[in-house]
Amino acid sequence: MPSMLRRSRRRELTLTASFTNAIQEKVHLPQHFSESISNNSFIVAHTEIQPSSPSHSIAKSPDFARPSLTFSLYRSPILNLQHHPIHTLPPELLIRIFELGSFDDALFLIAISHVCHPWRMLAIHTHTLWRRLSFGSHGLRLWKERIARTRGCSLDVTITPPQHHFPDMDALALQLHLLVPHISKARSLELRFSSYSPFLWNTALGPICRQEQWDNNMGRHAFAPLVHALQLEKLTLCFPENDDTKEFTLFAGVAPRLRNVTLDGIRLTWLPELYGRLTHLDYTHHGFTTGPTAVDEVLGMIQVSCALRELRICFRRGVRDGEVLYLPRNDVPAETRLLQLERLVLAVDESDIDIPPELTSLSSRLFMPKLHELHLVDRRFQPANRRWWKPAPFPGLRDALSLFQVTIPSSIKVLAMAGRWTDHSSIPALAKHFRELHNLEIYGVEKDLVHT
Repeated sequence: MPSMLRRSRRRELTLTASFTNAIQEKVHLPQHFSESISNNSFIVAHTEIQPSSPSHSIAKSPDFARPSLTFSLYRSPILNLQHHPIHTLPPELLIRIFELGSFDDALFLIAISHVCHPWRMLAIHTHTLWRRLSFGSHGLRLWKERIARTRGCSLDVTITPPQHHFPDMDALALQLHLLVPHISKARSLELRFSSYSPFLWNTALGPICRQEQWDNNMGRHAFAPLVHALQLEKLTLCFPENDDTKEFTLFAGVAPRLRNVTLDGIRLTWLPELYGRLTHLDYTHHGFTTGPTAVDEVLGMIQVSCALRELRICFRRGVRDGEVLYLPRNDVPAETRLLQLERLVLAVDESDIDIPPELTSLSSRLFMPKLHELHLVDRRFQPANRRWWKPAPFPGLRDALSLFQVTIPSSIKVLAMAGRWTDHSSIPALAKHFRELHNLEIYGVEKDLVHT
């Protein structure tokens, strides 16, 4: 039985004059566009509709005919408000300005969101502006607010306490525990510590390491998915003063998008599920192992990350008390193949007086057919000091360069040498060996060999 409340015929959709006037007052349509609407056949009242007169400040604006999206959508609810001409800027330009300002000052977005109503609405509704989380400039309350405003956007987390200041362990633990439920949204994670504090890595990485739950029925472990870094692309962990020999397993072994890793002073369980897709690795050895043991450990890592395009290696010698338990791998081959490696950086720490033997031994066991760039870096050398500081070459530099002529492919096109790596008497022999060399960089000064 048909309902008695149903209309006998459907009412046609019409655009009334009052609704048109309301749109014109909000958006300030141009004259020709309003006339085309008023002359349309589906309007009931065939009276000519004139656009509402703009305010005096808007009439002076040269862009009054094309008001910006900021002024149109995020107009202030205050009537008769004098709008500044800056509101005629495109919202994309304002968003870019807000983004650049947030890089220098972590509280910049809080300041600009209190300038005016259009800026506040634009900043709040642009979720990508709030993705950066910093340790020193935000409390827990601001962290929660920024995470809420990102909605579904990824996060960029940077925890870098000031230099020569002991990190606040309680604040660090609270922020990491706050981050754990949102670790799947993290696009980049950077932890840098310059001042020593005991058990620092254990406090910082404990919440994001493998979490195990015991299953009484099956009698085995089940890993909690809360720490899976599903969107993580870049990971940076640096603490040169670390003395904790523990080996950490991050993100329960799940980070499918991880491509860029920088490590200094930490031991990690090098799982293929985590690091098998890396294209960039900047690794400074922790110093808990030395000699052939350290070389085998690094080669085992490189063997897992065989898709690397850029590799940076540095061996730091540290004085450690006691022995470190390290189980050598039997599957490390005599030669590790890096078929996609294009850039190799060999660095020497500033505290070393000679080239570490681990560095030359490692380079001799790498097969890099596509290598195009070789950079020999001295961390003691600073480009600003090259005018007055001319360091003496390493005592074993000539032997190392002779070894590189055998192990490094002769097809490299870029060679860079700085600090104690520089030996002017060996440069002609290197240039003669690397026949396809195009650019030679000495002390940070680059020279094009093709046009000379």
